[in-house]
Amino acid sequence: MTKIQCPHCGSPVMVRGNQWECGWCGDFGTLSSLPGSERAKLCPQVDAAESDVLEPLEQGVHSILTGIQEHFGEGDSENRMAAQLAIYGMSHALLPTKNQTSSNLQLLQMFFKRYSFGTAAEVMAASHSGTAAFQDQFLLTKEQLGSFWKGLLPELPREESYKAWPDWLFEMVDGLSRVESVFSGEDSSVLFDAYQEALEAHGRIDQVRHPDRAALEDAVRRWDFSQNEWICRDLLIAAFPKAVKRWTADELLNMDTMDLLIQTGEQDPDTAVQMMELLLDTAEDHLQEPEAAEQLLGNDLYDLCQDQGVQPKILEQLKKDDSLAQHLFQSAYVGELQEGLLEACDWFDERALKEQLQDLLDQNPYFEGFE
Repeated sequence: MTKIQCPHCGSPVMVRGNQWECGWCGDFGTLSSLPGSERAKLCPQVDAAESDVLEPLEQGVHSILTGIQEHFGEGDSENRMAAQLAIYGMSHALLPTKNQTSSNLQLLQMFFKRYSFGTAAEVMAASHSGTAAFQDQFLLTKEQLGSFWKGLLPELPREESYKAWPDWLFEMVDGLSRVESVFSGEDSSVLFDAYQEALEAHGRIDQVRHPDRAALEDAVRRWDFSQNEWICRDLLIAAFPKAVKRWTADELLNMDTMDLLIQTGEQDPDTAVQMMELLLDTAEDHLQEPEAAEQLLGNDLYDLCQDQGVQPKILEQLKKDDSLAQHLFQSAYVGELQEGLLEACDWFDERALKEQLQDLLDQNPYFEGFE
């Protein structure tokens, strides 16, 4: 009997069903993980040339199976899930008529003669219908996301786009890209990049729709932008869900903190002032740091405080809230924001408030007069 050699150490392996195991080094795996030359020994009717043709497709399917088993476990349901994702990839790649060739049909027939989890007819029928098999579960585009991928969104690196995907997710998407590449002729790395971009775009949208307020408050309180440069904006989205419902997730993603505040101020000045107070109260300890104070007062809050439609609300709140007055007039940043609010006191005839705010400013060691 022909011996199957371990791809790791070269020793004979033991084959049980669809699995192999090396008694010498302990390596193991599915039969599809073996090199084509070794798998050909298990199927005398399939020559080495046929194994070479099938190898890229087998590698893609094996990668899908590996990723799913690493994440969900090993069992019949997981194997079925991997098979469905592989069939989706095949049928999706064959949707364009130009890809529905006799050579691709022959490849499908060879593959399913060796692996019985589907049929060439099943794949081709789905492709001819114009809808990929299992599309509701596995569709992955920037516009639409299947239920399978939606379930994985919470497990993407949240607010940390620079971090690598977990290995299991990389294996799944890489395997899907390889399977589609076999039938479409497109570069698998290009397909992978497109899938990665689509999944991460949906992840960002999910992050905006379901923000973690406690984590965002903690990050602002620590003034830590290392994992998310938009923590101030995202905290406002988390804290004022009703106010931000007027915008889509895509629109919110295209706003920065200043945009969100000024556009809220145009529609709902009272809520915009509450947003401002939340940011200042949360970042309180850092307002004595010039860089943080300038970011908040010289950038994020600047336009809002200059808006004459919002200024009356800010002045009214300043008369009732000593902490807000201290945040705005005794921080490590002094500039046009404070000057504009003092001028607003003149405009709206708030003389007593102006005197109070000017006193706070005169006590501020960072105040050296206005230009």
